[in-house]
Amino acid sequence: MLNVILFFSTYMAGSLFAVFRHPVYAFVLYEAVYFFNPPNRWWGGLVPYLSYSFYVVCLMLVLFLFKYKDFKENRLFDVPQFKWMYFIVFLYSFAYFYAALPQYHLEYMINFIKLIIIVSVAYKLIDSEGKLNAIIYGYIFGSWYIGWVAFETGRNAGGRVEGIGTVDSPDANGIAAAITPSLVLCLYYFWIHKSKMAKGIFVFAGLFIANGLVLINSRGAFLGVAASVLFFMYHMYFSSFQRKFQKATAIFITLFGLMGAATLVDESFIERMKTITNTQVSEEHENAATRTIFWKAAWEMAKDHPFGAGFHGFNHYAEFYIPYGFNTGGKINRTVHSSWFEALSEIGYPGLIGLIMMLVVVWRTLNLCKKELRKRNHVDEYFKIVALQAACIAFLLAMTFINRLRAEVLYWLVLFSACAYNLYVLKKCKTLEGPGESEENRPDERPVNGERIA
Repeated sequence: MLNVILFFSTYMAGSLFAVFRHPVYAFVLYEAVYFFNPPNRWWGGLVPYLSYSFYVVCLMLVLFLFKYKDFKENRLFDVPQFKWMYFIVFLYSFAYFYAALPQYHLEYMINFIKLIIIVSVAYKLIDSEGKLNAIIYGYIFGSWYIGWVAFETGRNAGGRVEGIGTVDSPDANGIAAAITPSLVLCLYYFWIHKSKMAKGIFVFAGLFIANGLVLINSRGAFLGVAASVLFFMYHMYFSSFQRKFQKATAIFITLFGLMGAATLVDESFIERMKTITNTQVSEEHENAATRTIFWKAAWEMAKDHPFGAGFHGFNHYAEFYIPYGFNTGGKINRTVHSSWFEALSEIGYPGLIGLIMMLVVVWRTLNLCKKELRKRNHVDEYFKIVALQAACIAFLLAMTFINRLRAEVLYWLVLFSACAYNLYVLKKCKTLEGPGESEENRPDERPVNGERIA
């Protein structure tokens, strides 16, 4: 019953905020509904069977069109990562004409196009730091909910938590990847908020997210969390750009985090993580290293299908490229288990290049944000960008071992970076009134020249 109350209260509050405060809250609600995923929850039968996300998107689009004149300033093609994002969705749409499984490809192509439209509209709505914070908070809230569901559900006989995923991340590895970037974002907001209540909220959320990741037992997610937290803590301690007591705080957070990790991890988690170092491919049984066989097979497949073979193209042709005699878990048509090779096998060499370039540009625009914020001595915002870079690292590592080319969270991270670039570089750090606005650490308001990436 608690889940039902939480869902309906979130849905009602998000809708009312969207109508009476700002349409951006419709996207925040969309993030929450994505993680709630009522149709696939045990409590789904207690709520009306409706497409809740569809109605949220409709609300966002209606409010956007109704107030269209207010949202003309954010131009989509001013941010280079969006150009590459549109290039990827164009390639995916074009692949329909030669897809190995055209019916399935059409279904996933339509869903992909819907996602890109939603992200594009959300970008138009975000014209202040407060609104950027709001959509990041929405993501953290949804990730916390998954941590709560993992805690409620517990592990199955296989030592993992299954069946708690979302529409596009149904399996354990997929949902673990979806929430992995949120942990370092919790760390950032815990650090910069002065309010004890706010700090407590992010500790609470972070503990459930971390516990959920431990219960789910995903090796890729573990690597993502470890790399992202190390990246952020390294910058906190060694950066020459410091706020008061920053190094001491970094030491405290590190010690507190290690103690928390020692409390949360168990023998099952430790034993599974030990298998990360196993690089020996076995012909008798499938293991993590077997994925390298799939990756080699995908590379060979690309030579025959340089523009890819559409949705699940690798699955369709796998038997012709996986060497005979290797145990593939009892299935001939296996998924490629890597977003990079998923792009290669579904939309070919141009698709892989487009994915890489989109992510390279995300990184470069975030670096430009750091450069501008450093000029203005905006410490908190500077480390927000570091946290976003760390979040990207977390997801990129996790998606290296699973298929996440069309993942919602991947394009949310692209959205976060695009909004940051727009606010801190294109607008020359000029911020407007918005929810959750922070004016801390802004002693220097010298004008700076915004830089663009062609």
